[in-house]
Amino acid sequence: MILPFYPCMNRDAHYQVPRLHLPVAPKCNLSCLFCERDIDPKNSLISAPGVATEIMTPEQGIEKTGRFLNRWGMSAIVGIAGPGDPLANPETLETFRLIRKRYQNVSLCICTNGLNLPEAVAELKRLNVKYLTVTVNGLDPAIVAKIQPWIKKNGTFFKGHAGARILIQNQLEGIQAAVKTGLIVKINSVVVPGINEIHIAAIAQKARNLGATVINPMPLIPRGGLKKLKAPSSAQMRFIYKVCETQLPVFKLCRQCRADAEGIPGKEQHLCR
Repeated sequence: MILPFYPCMNRDAHYQVPRLHLPVAPKCNLSCLFCERDIDPKNSLISAPGVATEIMTPEQGIEKTGRFLNRWGMSAIVGIAGPGDPLANPETLETFRLIRKRYQNVSLCICTNGLNLPEAVAELKRLNVKYLTVTVNGLDPAIVAKIQPWIKKNGTFFKGHAGARILIQNQLEGIQAAVKTGLIVKINSVVVPGINEIHIAAIAQKARNLGATVINPMPLIPRGGLKKLKAPSSAQMRFIYKVCETQLPVFKLCRQCRADAEGIPGKEQHLCR
């Protein structure tokens, strides 16, 4: 399979294509125990998702985009990946609207937990968002509830298995709808030893059936409520890559970047893990 020339899907693009994450989305609609959102000007050397030195307004985001594109050119990628969940923040789509008015041809990407994805697919398509990443950590509510113990949907909190079932259903429906509308979909899965590591292959199989292009198993960064766990070993990750490759191409270079990452992965000002 020839993969899209996008730095989070394609090995060659990873070393060549610059990307910008605009930190316009501070709110989140679920609890991920591995996540520790950290917005502080002093944390510029911390390398993890959910981290940014500041939160930008959509207007600040478009100005940042202009400076970035002036430096790197129109072949660069502009995306939103947090620090919370982009689709839990109206500022995300407003930022994309502003970018589209000024830069009609720039490639846009978004990374989401998928809870609000079904309702957002049509607007993402209208704004010509090209790349979509959905973080799916399990297909069994009993597993997902151990990693994501509650969600908030339409103003109501759902805990445990009930919340996990809603999350999984919306993720799968959203992925399927996104693929049908022409978005290129990558699946992220955080590998949490002792909880979901033996289920990543099942996620890859389901993602393939739904039409996803790539899967990206990511080793746990021990933070937040899972800071006492150990990250999976290199041997564990190699095994997971091997079994997932029977279903989908596997992206192995993910640096689990910050919500304000900028530049070519590994070479930007805010260093990625």
